[in-house]
Amino acid sequence: MSPAQLFWFTHRDDCAMQLAADLSTQLRQGLAVRPRASLLLPGGTSPQALLPRLREQALEWDRVDVSPTDERWVAADDPHSNWRLLANGLPQANCLDPRQAATPEAAASTWAEHLVEWQPFDAGLLGMGDDAHFASLFPGRPELAAALDLEAPSGALLGLAPASPQQRLSLNLSMLCASRWLGLLAFGAGKRELLEAVLADQAHSRAWPLHALVWQSRQPLRIYWAP
Repeated sequence: MSPAQLFWFTHRDDCAMQLAADLSTQLRQGLAVRPRASLLLPGGTSPQALLPRLREQALEWDRVDVSPTDERWVAADDPHSNWRLLANGLPQANCLDPRQAATPEAAASTWAEHLVEWQPFDAGLLGMGDDAHFASLFPGRPELAAALDLEAPSGALLGLAPASPQQRLSLNLSMLCASRWLGLLAFGAGKRELLEAVLADQAHSRAWPLHALVWQSRQPLRIYWAP
């Protein structure tokens, strides 16, 4: 049986509201015992429903450090930037830009050094793609096996996406699992089919990055889904 906890919803807004409440509870618990709380959030389309609901939560956002789980190697003000999406969506939080250096190689290294200081994160939330990728860990990429190795040190790596802009920075699975709370947000029937294949441990799903996330034993995964 998969270690994941499943939360299925009929409407996306109900899903976003519950997820926002659960994340804020986790962050509030962290702020009660530590000066700051830390949060990893995905980019892409999924957070666009979540961020307004999250922003409504009664939290001391100026004490919350946020980082994207991955980033496209574009300018910070580019419409494709995950950091731009999160910084605009949670303007009172401290949102860390992964572009910590002039080259992607140096940026990935420096970004990871910053995030190691935040560990363990109070909460980490991921999205997923129609090809069963999460963060910027795409199926079939040469760096995938190393990125999914839970025995590897927490870090960030360079990768190539199948769509433009191709060059990405991404946290590895070891870094993502260094969280007190770990969740996945997904919308749509197609992603439900992918999730069900992974949850059933179907043989063809074992090569997907999503399978490694769902079946890892380091931190139980909470899956939030709506049509």
